[in-house]
Amino acid sequence: MIIDASRLGTFFAEPMSPDAAPIYRWLNRGRGTVVYSTEGKFRTEIVGNVRRKLADLVRDGRAKRVLMARMAQHLNAIETLPMQSNDPHVLALARASGVRLLYTGDGNLVTDFKNAQLINHPRGKVYTRAANAGLLTNDACRDP
Repeated sequence: MIIDASRLGTFFAEPMSPDAAPIYRWLNRGRGTVVYSTEGKFRTEIVGNVRRKLADLVRDGRAKRVLMARMAQHLNAIETLPMQSNDPHVLALARASGVRLLYTGDGNLVTDFKNAQLINHPRGKVYTRAANAGLLTNDACRDP
């Protein structure tokens, strides 16, 4: 799963938000992984408490970092396509990692993530709230 910056605060909030709880259960059962990058625009989005909690997920084997070198080709291709959001780095992360599940509240990014020109083979799926817990399956993501 990719967690958009618009949901990082909600995801790492204490107490845990009701929308983040199903994701944590999924991760704790060893069925899911969070992918992220700490380069480029991600560097300014992952700071402070979020960085520390993300490091805990990495240490526990529940998060994996994708290097910008792996994303660069995808980022260049995406930036030439029409997009609704200002998040080409999130789309490049999805393409580079193979992850097709996104946690976001950004309507424009939802539109882009479901756009077959930007994310395809397989198509992207978006988790916005706890009611979407049915998306938290192994077949929603490929191994990064």
